Amino acid sequence: MKCKKCGEEIESKLLYCPKCGEPIQLVPDYDVLEEELLSRVVEDKKKAKEEKFATGVYKNTPEAPEAKKLPKITTKKVNYFDKKHLILYTGAFFVVFILLFCVFGSYMGKHTYNNLMNSAVEAEENGNYGKALNFYEEAYTIDDDSFEAIYGLGRMYSRLNEHKKAVEYLSKARELDPTNTKIYTYLLDSYSALKDLDNIHELAELAPNDEIRQLVSSYFVTPPTFSEESGVYEDDLTIFISAAKDCQIFYTVNGKNPITSGKLYTKGITLKEGTLEIKAVALNSDGDYSDVVSASYTVEYVKLSTPEVTPQAGTFAGQQTISINVPDDCTAYYSLDGTNPRDNGIQYSGPFTLTTGSCVLSVIIVDSKGNESPVYMGGYYIN
Repeated sequence: MKCKKCGEEIESKLLYCPKCGEPIQLVPDYDVLEEELLSRVVEDKKKAKEEKFATGVYKNTPEAPEAKKLPKITTKKVNYFDKKHLILYTGAFFVVFILLFCVFGSYMGKHTYNNLMNSAVEAEENGNYGKALNFYEEAYTIDDDSFEAIYGLGRMYSRLNEHKKAVEYLSKARELDPTNTKIYTYLLDSYSALKDLDNIHELAELAPNDEIRQLVSSYFVTPPTFSEESGVYEDDLTIFISAAKDCQIFYTVNGKNPITSGKLYTKGITLKEGTLEIKAVALNSDGDYSDVVSASYTVEYVKLSTPEVTPQAGTFAGQQTISINVPDDCTAYYSLDGTNPRDNGIQYSGPFTLTTGSCVLSVIIVDSKGNESPVYMGGYYIN
């Protein structure tokens, strides 16, 4: 761009001519189309404004009239506590008080200890155990030392199968009346329902008399019994085990617990020579076990001694009659040539005679189990 005054070339960013100091006039680019569009927009706005004035859109609207002021309303103050009203209020108060007193008095009359206990007994007799329980509980809140209320609560909880609570109150009742058989009955029923055999046995120990002791014993399973007492026996032994009719018997012969490792008993247990310990338990139809019982048996066969022969070996003048002492359930065998009498001998049946000459007498005793005695051997010389 050049300066219009002096013609000097001027950079585009300068505002004054560096040679003559003439101000530089900046002329923006001119767009004919843009100018035309802008003039049309201005003209359209002007026409729209004139039309609005012509239709009355911008006419002034009249102001709304002021609202009329309403006259002030005044109320007459009423005195609620004048004499007439005071009498009415007082009368109403006394009526309400009397009604409340009657209702409260009626309620308290029905909820005295004696009335509650009478209602509880009546409900219990009619089989309304839940209702009876409520009455006993309310009576208990009035007198928590009352035996009747405590025992009643125990009975009702037992009837309603709430056995843990039943035990709580029945135990208190038993402490207050330790010889009451009916308390023991309810208490045993609850212990049985809870399968609490330990406390049943404890009751048996605490039983104050034979009647209650017998009652308690009927609530646990009677242990099985053995046909033979523990001990040492000389012969083979068969032991039989018995229990109540509705019970099964389980037993072991290896020292283990029959409840966990037992074998069902079906027949007698035979013991030959040796030692055997039997443990047994009874199981009833309700799945309750008795106490475990045990017995120990030893079978020791009698050892046969050397046979007794009369007369003993020796030299004799003249024939001799020989007799052998044979124990019961035993058999004697003999030979006259010194050989084994069990294999080659003669079964002894009675005294026999030795005539002249010499012999070697051998005798053996054999019992019913096949056990043999030592062999008797002796030389006999008869002149």
